[in-house]
Amino acid sequence: MTSRATAEPIEGAVILPKRAPLWAVLGVAVTLGSQIAIASGYVAKIEGRLDGFTESDNRITKRSDERYSAIVDRLASLEKDRNDTSGRLIRLEEQLRMSVDLLREIRESMRAPPRR
Repeated sequence: MTSRATAEPIEGAVILPKRAPLWAVLGVAVTLGSQIAIASGYVAKIEGRLDGFTESDNRITKRSDERYSAIVDRLASLEKDRNDTSGRLIRLEEQLRMSVDLLREIRESMRAPPRR
């Protein structure tokens, strides 16, 4: 009698070498490691972009804050000038009234008939 197990494999059957599970585990490990390396590189790239966006946002916010405080300071200065100007305007109006009254008196004195 002849034994078929040691002779040739059955037609269509696949016979794996004894170390095939080791190669399969190593292949999965290498694939998983490369995927992790690619993913970590992608995550680092995204984090770098987010850091750039954060820095840009901080610069824009700082510039906006500086502009806002400059506008607030300018408005305060304008309000102060307005208050000072309104006091000056009141004094100018009083001087103008006095000048108009003085001109009226001068006109009246010039229109009066001469005394003989």
